[in-house]
Amino acid sequence: MVNCTCGKTIDKIPSWLQGVEVEFVCNNCPNRQIKPISQLAAETAQATRNEVEDLAEMDTLDKEDEDE
Repeated sequence: MVNCTCGKTIDKIPSWLQGVEVEFVCNNCPNRQIKPISQLAAETAQATRNEVEDLAEMDTLDKEDEDE
């Protein structure tokens, strides 16, 4: 069986993955510092939106400067 870094057995991971050099972390691990992929996707989307808004604002300011 594959074990979490805290020592708990993770039943849903096939045992043949024990040979892979990956750190497995259970959902209730007290040492969990890894974020779920859904949270990473939301953070990335928000960062992209913020960057697009900043670029749009800069573009608007540049156009105003050209008009003057």
